[in-house]
Amino acid sequence: MKKYKIFIIAWALIASVQCYAQSIFNELLPSTAKVMFIDSVVVDKDKFLEKIPLNPESGTIAYYDDFFHQKTQVPCGLFRNELGDRCYFALGDTLKGTNLFSIDRLGNEWSEPRLIEEFTEDFSNINYPFLMADGFSLYFSAESENSIGGLDIFLTMFDSSEGTFFKPENYGLPFNSTANEYFIAFDELDSLGWLVSDRYQPEGKVCIYTFVPTFPRKRIGADIDKDELINYAKLKSIKDTWGFGNRKEALARLAAMQQRTSVARGGKGILFIVNDRQTCQSESDFLSPTAKKLFSQYFELYNMLQLNEQRLENQRNAYIDGDTKKKAELKQPILRLEHDIEQQKKDLKDLEKKIRNAENSVVKKS
Repeated sequence: MKKYKIFIIAWALIASVQCYAQSIFNELLPSTAKVMFIDSVVVDKDKFLEKIPLNPESGTIAYYDDFFHQKTQVPCGLFRNELGDRCYFALGDTLKGTNLFSIDRLGNEWSEPRLIEEFTEDFSNINYPFLMADGFSLYFSAESENSIGGLDIFLTMFDSSEGTFFKPENYGLPFNSTANEYFIAFDELDSLGWLVSDRYQPEGKVCIYTFVPTFPRKRIGADIDKDELINYAKLKSIKDTWGFGNRKEALARLAAMQQRTSVARGGKGILFIVNDRQTCQSESDFLSPTAKKLFSQYFELYNMLQLNEQRLENQRNAYIDGDTKKKAELKQPILRLEHDIEQQKKDLKDLEKKIRNAENSVVKKS
């Protein structure tokens, strides 16, 4: 009987929390942002920051232990601004959770960490900060009484006159959900953004949504019915948002940005072997003008192949888990992707030969 009462109390508490979360969702629903989500990819939860191709001009994102070479009990996100003189990072443990800290670079050394105390009372498990290029708008993930689900994305502004942050606000829909949202980042140079969430994902996985941000924020019009609005708010299908902008143009910006950032990071992911004595990581490493031009095509095709292989993996997983109707819907797209990937691999091989021949012919003459 006692266990039964405990079960009833626990069930009542869960129902109460869910009811409160639903009330917050309903409150934020009319303000759902009009945002085009151009792509999504499912990755492992423990290293998702490494999969976000943020421009160096927008700052640096990393894990605390990778940046400072100090092991942490839980994954802790870190953001370093473009100038490299300020860091925001999370730090904590499994018992007390994580809080947000900031440090400044003074000469060749970092200052002592400053706990951002404005967040400690109303927020818990604060993590994954991101600071906009304006130096004032700070985003982070946390739990609070104003969360829709578990972890939500919050936005706060820095008050330079007081040297403190204003009260953070829930960033709303469709960026937050009844699941966990871990991170949001914006690349103003290419007008792109990334949202990391575990909505609709199995344990240990998160989805990185790529979107086109709008500043100032725009609401979805009031001329759609409530069910359609709820689907937008919950991101039931990113395809439903493609009518909000030019997706083809945004994908082209994304591909170009991925090429630039990969080259800026030393060609991470591509090490092109010309011969036994020469390897190249960017166009500037080649002597042949023809090889330079061909390598640019090679790099773009390589990135496209990586994206398609990830999409194929996601679709295969969805096919395995789907019902009969879902399997029927996915069969042809999977076959098309498999064909495209096979052709792209052949094209890469052909480009490799042409690049090597062009570069080796110049090397022999020099």
